[in-house]
This record gives sequence, structure tokens and C-alpha cells, in this order.
Amino acid sequence: MDGLPVNAALRAAAPLLFATELIDECLDPSDPADGTFRHAWQHGIGTLDRRARNAIAGITGHLGESVAEMLLDQLDWNVLWHFPGPGRHGVDLVMLSPDTKVIAVEVKTTLVPGRIPRLARRDITQMSTRWIDGPDNPGMSTYDLTSDDIFGAVTAVNLSDLTWRAALTDNFDDYQPVTSVGQLHDLTWLETPRP
Repeated sequence: MDGLPVNAALRAAAPLLFATELIDECLDPSDPADGTFRHAWQHGIGTLDRRARNAIAGITGHLGESVAEMLLDQLDWNVLWHFPGPGRHGVDLVMLSPDTKVIAVEVKTTLVPGRIPRLARRDITQMSTRWIDGPDNPGMSTYDLTSDDIFGAVTAVNLSDLTWRAALTDNFDDYQPVTSVGQLHDLTWLETPRP
């Protein structure tokens, strides 16, 4: 099955809705940084000055990861591993799909209405074979996994629009857009015959 570059696959994926309660569950009302995030979430990121926007960047990313984890959990995906906090390298989650495939998940998050977050362009492209198999990827090394052992997923979470999108791969070169939640229950549609 022909695929797309990952960012194109995310653009082609269907925007799936989620409830505000998922965000509320992740926020600590006594934490001032979470309070700043809540203000930006409810009133728009443009209401914050540059310093405050920079201060909540890690919270925004970590919150998106938590929301993605909860959404996938609702679809009977099981967490094998996840980063406990922001500010590190490697995949965000390693999960087991309902049809027992191991999936490395990278989550991208935004608070900007209408935006689809995307993978950053770097020396080594995120969620490529070389990046997945890199030495600074603790989610992979914890289970002694390589790109040959797993599937990949990139989720784009828009906390302002309350939508998420997903793109999946079985080879880390070509990605398939998810156009319905049903595709996340059984991933056999994604498998490319291998020589």
C-alpha cells in the first residue's frame, strides 16, 4: 500500500473529536503553571506574552501526550512505556494495540486553533528508521526494540479545537492517514508484505 510522508498523512487524517474532560483530568488546579496553561486554553494562546507562552510549552506537549494516551487507552491500546515528563528525546509512548502489535507513538500538540502540529525537521527526521533505532531513545531500548520489531504512530493533538489525528506506519518510511477510529482496532490493513 502506497503511503505518504508523515506530515502529509497527518493532514489527510480525519480530525477526531475528544471531550474537554480529558484536559481537565490532567490539570492540577493548585499548580500556577497549570493555571497559566488553563488561561491560554480557555482564552487563547494569544492572550499570553512570549515568556508565558514559552513557560507552558512543556506543559502543552506533556498534556497532549496524556490526552493521546487516554484516547488510545479508550480504544483498548495498552501502555507498555511512557515518558513521565517533558524535555527529553525519543518516542513518547510505546503501546500494545488490541491486535497485539507493538507501536511506538510520537505525539505532537498545539494550542493554536486550526493548526495541525507536525514533526520537526532536524538532522535526523523524527519517526524515521534512523531516529527510532537511535541510541537516545529510551522507550525503544527499555524493551530492546528496533524498527523491524514494531509499528509506528504519530498523533497530532489540537487542544484548542479538541481534535486529534493519527498516521500509522509499518516501515517508518510511508505513513497511512487514519480516517476512522475503527482502523485503530485491527492494524492488519496497514501491513505491507515483506520479502
